[in-house]
Amino acid sequence: MAEYKICVLIIDSEPESLKHTRKLMEADPLVSEIIFTTDTDQALMKIVDSSPDIILLEYPTKGETGNDLIRFINTRLPDTTIVFVSKSKDHASHAIRNGVFNYLLKPLKKEDLEELTQKVQFSKKTNSKARFTEMIQKSPLDMKIRLYMKKGYFIVNTDDILFCKAAGIYSEIYMTNNRIELSYTMIHNLEEILLKFNFLRIKRSYLVNLKYIRRVVLSSNTVVLSYGGKEFEIKATREQVRELGNLNYE
Repeated sequence: MAEYKICVLIIDSEPESLKHTRKLMEADPLVSEIIFTTDTDQALMKIVDSSPDIILLEYPTKGETGNDLIRFINTRLPDTTIVFVSKSKDHASHAIRNGVFNYLLKPLKKEDLEELTQKVQFSKKTNSKARFTEMIQKSPLDMKIRLYMKKGYFIVNTDDILFCKAAGIYSEIYMTNNRIELSYTMIHNLEEILLKFNFLRIKRSYLVNLKYIRRVVLSSNTVVLSYGGKEFEIKATREQVRELGNLNYE
C-alpha cells in the first residue's frame, strides 16, 4: 500500500527546542519535508508555499500575527493539523477557543510525535480514497465555474482546463487554447472546486484534469497530459502515481 508522506512546519522561537523537534521529525519515516521558522510573522509565506500537513505552533506565539495565522489556516487549509506546543498546560483553553484540539508540552516526546504523524497519515489515506470514489461516481451537468482574478472574475468550462499550478496566493490556469489565466485562488481552494469535475491534486503544486492524462510513468513518477498534439509532463508524488495506477490510467 502506498505511503502518504507528511510535510511538517515547526514554528518555535527557542533554538534548542527547535533543534530538538527537528531531530525527532527527521527520524520519523512518515515525514518527507520539514520546514521551520522562529515566529508567526515569517510563517505565512511558508504555509502558502508548502501547504503543510502538520503545523507545530509554539504558544504563546512570537510575532504579531499569531491569531490571524490560526484563522488563515483554519479557513484556507482545513485539512492541516495545528498543534499547540507550550511549556505548560496553562494555555489549553486558548487552544480550544481557537479551534485547536492538539496540545503538546515541551520538550516534545518521540512517541507523541509518532502518534501524531500516524493519525495524520491515516487521515490522508482515508481522504484520498474518498476523493477518488467521489470523482468516479460524480458526473456533473454544469461544467462552468467562476474563478476570481485580482480585479474581477472569469468564467470557464472545466473541460477547457488542462491543469492548474500553484503560484503563491494565486494559481496559474493552463487552458486548452494555450492561454494561461491567473486566478486569485489558492491551489487548495481550487482543489475543492474542481474535485467534482474529475481533477486530481497529483502534487502540492499541481492539479490536473484526469480527462487529458495519456500516460503515467511509474519509474519516474511522471504524469503526461496531452491535448491538440501537445504533451505536458508533470512530476507527481509516488503515492498519487500509484493511486492513478489503481484507476487504470496508463
